[in-house]
Amino acid sequence: MTLRPALACLLVSTLAACAVADPAARKTKADEAGAGLMPVTIETASFDLYARIRTPGATDRLTVYIEGDGFAWKRTNEISTDPTPLNPVALHLAAADPSPAVAWLARPCQFTGGLTARGCADTFWTEERYGETVIAAMNEAVDELKATAGATTLDLVGFSGGGTVAALLALRRDDIATLRTVASPLDTDAFTSVHGVSRLSSSLNPAENAPALATLPQVHYVGEDDEIVPAKINRRFLAHMGESRCTALVTVPDMDHHDWAEIWPSLMARMPACR
Repeated sequence: MTLRPALACLLVSTLAACAVADPAARKTKADEAGAGLMPVTIETASFDLYARIRTPGATDRLTVYIEGDGFAWKRTNEISTDPTPLNPVALHLAAADPSPAVAWLARPCQFTGGLTARGCADTFWTEERYGETVIAAMNEAVDELKATAGATTLDLVGFSGGGTVAALLALRRDDIATLRTVASPLDTDAFTSVHGVSRLSSSLNPAENAPALATLPQVHYVGEDDEIVPAKINRRFLAHMGESRCTALVTVPDMDHHDWAEIWPSLMARMPACR
């Protein structure tokens, strides 16, 4: 994928991430944020995925949060060797969720060693970030988290690119009760078009099969001041979906791409009932 230098900085987990950051420090910060959730490493066919989970025991329903794309770029013209996010927004959202059974799932190669981790290559946090190998591994990990919780149904929540992954998972699973995305590029062709960069040709695009999600209760949150994922990208996704009585697109005033954790408890209960 060809990226303009300015956009490369926008695609990392925070604008400050355009500076070099130590992966061990990033993990320590994440461990502090997720202290209320038990850490676990899940072995899938392709990767070892880092996750955290809180459950009171066997439960009918588990909410799974999926992390964003992370620290994809070390500098404006240099791909990172470790995509572990500086600011794991999805983990902060999970920690703020009062539900009894909550899990958080990092993306491939995050928190596990970057390029040194099993199966990892930088394509998995650039052009193949939503590719079949990634989505299959995430699906395996969700199966494991579901089994750990003893759950029968799942609520999926994804931040940024994690919402893209969540939508792709919802397309291949039959146990998803609800879908929530936060600042997520749900139409990846619209996303690359808005930013004037090459298509993610090695990735899957949820918008291509959006009609299959039309009966799934879902809310997509976007920030009014988000220059990375403006609302028009997800309007395109919903246009692909066609008529649906189960969806809502919520634009949050004065919100940018990253600062969702503080207001999340006031947002998370909102879910349209299919009419």
